[in-house]
Amino acid sequence: MTLAHMAWRYLCARPIVTAVSVLGLALGAALICVVLTLHQETQDTFKREAGLFDLIVGAKGSPLQLTLSALYHLDVPPGNIPYERYEALRANKRVAYAVPIGLGDNYEGFRIVGTEPHFFDLMDRSEGRRLFEFAEGEVFEDRFEVVLGSTVAGQTGLAVGDSFAGTHGLVSVPGSEVHNEFPYRVAGILAPTGTSQDRAIFGTLHSVWEIHDKEAAMHDRIKGIENADPAPREATAVLVQLKARGLRLWVADEIRSNTESMPAIPINEILKLYRQVLEPIQKLLLGVAAIVVVVAGLAVLATLYQAVERRRRDLAVARCLGAHRREVLLLVVWEAGLLGLAGVALGWLLGHGALAAVSGAVRVRSGLLIDAWSTSAAEWKALALVFVVALLAGLVPALLSYRHSPLTDLSVSE
Repeated sequence: MTLAHMAWRYLCARPIVTAVSVLGLALGAALICVVLTLHQETQDTFKREAGLFDLIVGAKGSPLQLTLSALYHLDVPPGNIPYERYEALRANKRVAYAVPIGLGDNYEGFRIVGTEPHFFDLMDRSEGRRLFEFAEGEVFEDRFEVVLGSTVAGQTGLAVGDSFAGTHGLVSVPGSEVHNEFPYRVAGILAPTGTSQDRAIFGTLHSVWEIHDKEAAMHDRIKGIENADPAPREATAVLVQLKARGLRLWVADEIRSNTESMPAIPINEILKLYRQVLEPIQKLLLGVAAIVVVVAGLAVLATLYQAVERRRRDLAVARCLGAHRREVLLLVVWEAGLLGLAGVALGWLLGHGALAAVSGAVRVRSGLLIDAWSTSAAEWKALALVFVVALLAGLVPALLSYRHSPLTDLSVSE
């Protein structure tokens, strides 16, 4: 019988104590897996999407707010800018691609984004191909035709040719005004992109303007105001790709100095968000996980110490029959190693299983595409550290058993 087999049988002889020790290690390992995987996946997704555009131009306010609202559809925009600002940017010789967006309405919580048809020509420069591909249908042509992101189509059940009415506001609130007099028709459905654009409904800017013009006219009539002048044409933001990324600061300073608009550099804002908000939270959660692992390690130490004390006679008999002290030490180390291995394996399964269970809901709510079973190099190192903690916890009782004298142990047991 090998030492590994003996250690396994000793652990099986104490199922409850063994299960508690394994579960403690598993909880710490699972928390580590969740935190590190979420950090890696969200960072990769946010940075990839932020890298699609060099600048976002919008109303003055918070650059982070502008980035989250215009690019990730996660916040309220700071305001609007004149449509002429988009036309000037598109005519700029340093701009390779510029597209306006207009926000204001939603359907079942998914934002309706007014834009131009060339929005779908956007290039994903990191992969050297177009970001958008059509799963069904085609680009909108009529002003009240729309294209659905893949998540929108999956969650709402809308298909090409179906019609629906938008609701006023960027979020779905009971009692909000429904624009039944302006039905949209689905012209196309996009293939999944793994970005927040999967959660958007894309229509024309003219539809956004027409709906809001009617709302403004209705509110004026209620107030008794006769206003014959049409509302000025505005956009919520302009998404810009430059001909060279090195031009970002130059063009941003020019916009900031010479216009009423504000430029935001998306990649800078996302990195700032990670440094100031997300990384401290990650470190806090990793600290909690470390405490859980240390407590679990102490539980393993106590468990193995008690087991060694209970088995002093058995170990003494083994010594008298020719077992070397080193073999007695290795037996206890094997027990600690098996506990650590079981804890790490179960923790990995629990952590990634939990991520797999919630990844669908996370994608619908935030647009983040999480590869639940992806394991980074940092995570493997952290799990190896959990295993080492278990081994170190078993080293103390192992050394105690190594120092025991078989004659003393037999006399004590008698």
